[in-house]
Amino acid sequence: MSKPKTVLAPDGGSRPATPGKPRAAGRPTHDDALQLRERLLDAAKTVYMMEGFGSAKVDKIAALAGVSKTTVYRQFGTKEELFRAIVWRGMADLRGKIAQHLDPDRDFSTNLAALIDALVEYMAIPDSVHTSRMVIGEAIRFPDIAKQFLQFVETMLEPLKDFLDAAAANGLIDIDDPANAARDLLTLITGAPEVHLAVRTSRKERKLRSERIHRLLMTAWKYRATAVKIRSKSMI
Repeated sequence: MSKPKTVLAPDGGSRPATPGKPRAAGRPTHDDALQLRERLLDAAKTVYMMEGFGSAKVDKIAALAGVSKTTVYRQFGTKEELFRAIVWRGMADLRGKIAQHLDPDRDFSTNLAALIDALVEYMAIPDSVHTSRMVIGEAIRFPDIAKQFLQFVETMLEPLKDFLDAAAANGLIDIDDPANAARDLLTLITGAPEVHLAVRTSRKERKLRSERIHRLLMTAWKYRATAVKIRSKSMI
């Protein structure tokens, strides 16, 4: 399986695709190329969400992006590769959010609480729910996409895996597999019925859920707040 193509992460939030403006004649600049790619991804995501991957037409994606169908194929090769690029862009965005909330200057518990809260809020965004549903729906018909999505998830969780691995090495928590521990955390967040059913919840309800997940993991991982301090003193 080929490595996912690197694409720029969006700035977060939902944004409908809008037809692009005609570009001036001449060789496109690097910025022009990046903007075109983002516009195509936005348009494709809009069409895929409305019609599903199987029914989506490249002509409609091209029209929404304000380009020719040839341009779409020249950029991505196939409709499948365009779908994968959409998924990877979302994963790259989420990976950035995970890394952003793992501050090395904060203690483990504070870091974990901040990350869980941020991910719970992320999954409450309608755009995130729709994207997740789209991937799950198409994964049943396209097993190769499901396998690659799992690869995307592994890459997305790398900052969290490294964070948990370091905490275990310092004696702060007891886990036998940082990668599985990272997936367990993600499952607790994304597996809630209200997430799957896209049921609207209040900020207070989501905050309480974040706190429950935090307490559950701190207990399951046998968090020891003073482990690093005790180890440091014993080495003097």
